Amino acid sequence: MPSRLAGDDKLALTRKVLQVLADWELEPMVQAELLGLPQGEAGGVFRRLRHGASLPDNREVWTRVALLLRLDNAIHQLFPHCGYAANLWVTSPNPRCSNRTPLEIMLADGLDGIRRIERSVDNLDPLTLMRTDLK
Repeated sequence: MPSRLAGDDKLALTRKVLQVLADWELEPMVQAELLGLPQGEAGGVFRRLRHGASLPDNREVWTRVALLLRLDNAIHQLFPHCGYAANLWVTSPNPRCSNRTPLEIMLADGLDGIRRIERSVDNLDPLTLMRTDLK
C-alpha cells in the first residue's frame, strides 16, 4: 500500500491518523504502539512527523493507518451527533469487549486486535451496540 501512495497522499493520511489518535486523547507512546512503530524509533519518528514528514514506508504501519481511519469513521457513524462520545469510545470499558476498552484489545493483540475491533464496529447497528461480545 505505501509505495502506491503519492507523497502528498502519505502526508495527508499521516496527519489525519495522528489527528484521530490525538482526538482519542492517546499518549504519544500509545500512538506509536498502535501504529506499529518500533519502540526504540518512535521518538525519532514523531520528531520527523512534527517537521512535516510522513509515516515510514512500511506495509504494517500503513495497514494499521487504514484500519484505524476506518475504525474512527465507523465510530463516528455510530455517534453522529456527538463527536466527543465517539472519541471516548476507544478508551471506555465496553461490555462488548468483556468490559475491557477497545484500546486494551488493540494494544494487547496488535494488528489482529485492531482488525477485530474495526470489523466489529463497522458491522454494528447502533441498536445492537450492547448485545453481544467481541471476544
